[in-house]
Amino acid sequence: MGPPDQPTVRKDGLQLNEHRRFQERFWTVERIAWCVFALIIAAGLLGAFGSGGPLATKVTFIDRAIVEHPRIGRWEGTDKMIVRFTPDPSAQTRSLFLSNSFAEVFQVEDVQPLPARTVIEASGQRLFFDNPGHDGGMVTLHLRAQSAGSASFNVGIDGELVSLSSFIFP
Repeated sequence: MGPPDQPTVRKDGLQLNEHRRFQERFWTVERIAWCVFALIIAAGLLGAFGSGGPLATKVTFIDRAIVEHPRIGRWEGTDKMIVRFTPDPSAQTRSLFLSNSFAEVFQVEDVQPLPARTVIEASGQRLFFDNPGHDGGMVTLHLRAQSAGSASFNVGIDGELVSLSSFIFP
């Protein structure tokens, strides 16, 4: 039996048997993967996959209110929708309409403050809130998404209807 094959001595003085071009390509692919993972982490921190962050919430301005609702949510995850009524000294009550398509997507777990009364209509439900200070006020709805996918629904503030949309990740 003869001596084992020994690798030749390279230009840099090392006696290694490696495929340098393959190793350099592997390192390049590895660095690209690091960048992709860093982008995924940054997107997650910004809320691109739901559960908080500036990308997960959409703010819609209408004449009678400002509505913050989940743009991106998680199935069975908790979210909230905040309605900030604009001041209206002549209004004794303020109303919030939630369409049937809203009820198909979200389960309302809690409303703060509680509505003075609720009316069920053919196209959805209307919540009425007292406006004693006539300064507008704020209503927070704690929601839980019931289905995954893209969803469009209508929300009405004092009779003004606006169409909103959300995407719910599984």
